Amino acid sequence: MIAIDRFILLIRDLRRNERGIAVPTALMALVATFALSSVAVMSTVDVQQGTRRDHSSKEAIAAADAGANIALLRLNRYLPSLSVAHPCVGPNGEYQTAVSGWCPATATESVGGATYSYVVSAYAGTAKPLNVVSVGSSGTVQRRVNVAMTTNAGKGIFADEKFIGQDEINVKGDFKIEADIGTNGGIIKSGGSGSICGNERHGVGKSAPEPNCTGKIQREENRELPPIVPPANLKTENANCLLAQKCTSGPYIGQSDTWTKKNPWTESSRVINVGSNGTLTMNGGDYFICKLEIGPGTVYMSAGAHARIFIDTPKECGLPSGATQVNISGNGNLVSSAWNPKQGTYEIPQIYVLGDGAVKIGANSGTNHLMLYAPQSQVTLEGGAEWIGMFAGKSITLNGNPYFRSDPNIKEPNLTYAGRFLRSRYVECTGATASPPNANC
Repeated sequence: MIAIDRFILLIRDLRRNERGIAVPTALMALVATFALSSVAVMSTVDVQQGTRRDHSSKEAIAAADAGANIALLRLNRYLPSLSVAHPCVGPNGEYQTAVSGWCPATATESVGGATYSYVVSAYAGTAKPLNVVSVGSSGTVQRRVNVAMTTNAGKGIFADEKFIGQDEINVKGDFKIEADIGTNGGIIKSGGSGSICGNERHGVGKSAPEPNCTGKIQREENRELPPIVPPANLKTENANCLLAQKCTSGPYIGQSDTWTKKNPWTESSRVINVGSNGTLTMNGGDYFICKLEIGPGTVYMSAGAHARIFIDTPKECGLPSGATQVNISGNGNLVSSAWNPKQGTYEIPQIYVLGDGAVKIGANSGTNHLMLYAPQSQVTLEGGAEWIGMFAGKSITLNGNPYFRSDPNIKEPNLTYAGRFLRSRYVECTGATASPPNANC
């Protein structure tokens, strides 16, 4: 009986006693806290993963766009090499073989933290667009774009600008230019009170001074001067025999150019050197020589003539690369007797430099006429003479106080920039990569 009573008292005491309750309470609180923390951690992880995916997606589409832009740049660079017979040109201008209407994909290239590769459809003529499919990748994310490109017609190189230095134009002194000018580099004015009166084009990312009078900085654009394609059989069919006493055969038989003081023609080296205040009157069409030296003296293009002087490459002339092949110095002048605006005649002599021979023009005075096209040459214009015509060279350096101007009535030479690819369509591809490469775009 006593034992039972003690047991009952113990049970009653345990029911009322709170000793030991803290442990389960603390455990329950710890479990609850852990659960809440886990929810927060999982939520943060999900947000971070979403941010990472979003960043990779944006980086991948940017890389795809970069690939499409690089493809456009390369295609325009090698456009002259594309034809139906050679429909694929690689990143370095190499010919490639098309398979099922598409050129080989490029190797993977990096841009920032992403990569891209692109594939171009085979060229099928100017009437059909070219398709570029570019794939950008960042992490595990890929984005794909399809850009269609069409070609525009080429434009005459002197249609917009009359004074062109492809790589750069440097001007210094008290010069005056009354013409639109253009370069892929910068127009660098480094001193003097010289003036540019005309529109200016400078290269992408480059700069140019504000024109001093009429004109404006019109655009930022790069243009590549096309190479010279001389007439067929120029080596054997030319007017060089006129420079000797008389032509004994060919279309100029019995005719000759006229000169004073001293015969300026050296046939063995193909050099014209008009000095000692002498003159040379050129009556023919296409001349093919190695060097033209004028000064002190004058070269005239006679009325009714259409003189075109082709300067052969330094290599073919036995000269070092960069040698001076056109030099008009001191009291030297180049004049067209067919330049007479009052009578409506605007013929001027033309000089084409086939290689990288330098051109130095330093006439001190007088009015001169010249269309100069030297796409590989360093051209220097100095002195104080007036020049009427059109100039284009790899680069042009202008010093002193020459005066250059053009005239819209001068007939432009048959030289055109290559047509350019322009974007005509842009879409992002939404489906999986398939065949052909622009499937699901």
